[in-house]
Amino acid sequence: MNTRTVGKRATIVFIWLVLIFSALYLPLMEFTKEERVINVFTWGDILDSRVVAAFERQTGIKVRMSYYASNEELVVKLRATGGEGYDLIMPSDFAVYLLSQDKLLSPIDQSKLDFWHDLHPKLLNLAFDPGNRYSIPLEWEVFGLGINSMMYKQPAGSISWKAVFDPGPIDFKIMMLNEPMQAVLFAALYLFPKVEPLSKEQFAAVYDLLIRQKQWVEAYADFRADYFLATESCPIAVASSSYIWRARRLFPFIDFVVPSEGTFISIENVCIPSKSTHQEWTYAFINFLFRPESGAIHFENLGFFPSTYSGQQAMDAGAKELLRTFEEHSESFHFFEKIYSPKEVRDMWVEVKS
Repeated sequence: MNTRTVGKRATIVFIWLVLIFSALYLPLMEFTKEERVINVFTWGDILDSRVVAAFERQTGIKVRMSYYASNEELVVKLRATGGEGYDLIMPSDFAVYLLSQDKLLSPIDQSKLDFWHDLHPKLLNLAFDPGNRYSIPLEWEVFGLGINSMMYKQPAGSISWKAVFDPGPIDFKIMMLNEPMQAVLFAALYLFPKVEPLSKEQFAAVYDLLIRQKQWVEAYADFRADYFLATESCPIAVASSSYIWRARRLFPFIDFVVPSEGTFISIENVCIPSKSTHQEWTYAFINFLFRPESGAIHFENLGFFPSTYSGQQAMDAGAKELLRTFEEHSESFHFFEKIYSPKEVRDMWVEVKS
């Protein structure tokens, strides 16, 4: 057998070995690579894609995102699955309590967090999660009134919830939020001196108020305040600060006002489901989200206020003034909670809007 024939046969054998190796081991190698993934279940507008992409580049850990539209959807999904398949979720305050009661959350290991000392203390140790055993406040927002300042010219300090509930001074249309429990809480704050569980008589008064309010509601919506304010369809819209902050960059005549009676804060938290199987990578992602650079991007593009002192340095003057108001008058800022049967609230809301 000549040298050329031997060489050809050796080449053929080598090629077959490569093909066999590829068939047997490359899929396994790809699977191993694919395992460096965390599954995040969150709101659609709370994480900037640039922050997620930067984390993926720096760590090689892929973040697979899926989204929910409400806390109720999140709770239902986790109850149905037992939390299996998710490594990180971002519930609002009251949803943390519900999920922790159902034992669907893993306790937070604060020793794995490099930013805990930097968190604003007024966002910690709240009633929905004492000691922050299961949750970490990531971002927060305030609910109040978006104002078209060219149409509604009252001094900010004199603006009350009367602007959306009292027929006396109202000769215009408003936009009202479309979430029933929030509507009940806003109405209860206007009607009663304390935000606390409602009696049947108090709930009936809230119902009557919301029925009467319907006469001057242009629309019930959660995400269109900028449209109604900018098009002069409404001089006032009940909205979140994050949404109005984004709108202000395009429409400088839109202002955000906290009514004189006070208002509500919503905290978006990070939590680890009890069935998470990639906690090491999940803690790496959490630490990345709490970097000052990440907080600055989320404020600049999404309007959410960072929960850390270092992140708050990127806030503009108006946001810092709102933060000071919160710090000095925290008794006027309440947290969303269940104050009446959710089923009866939903039934009532159907009647209000029908």
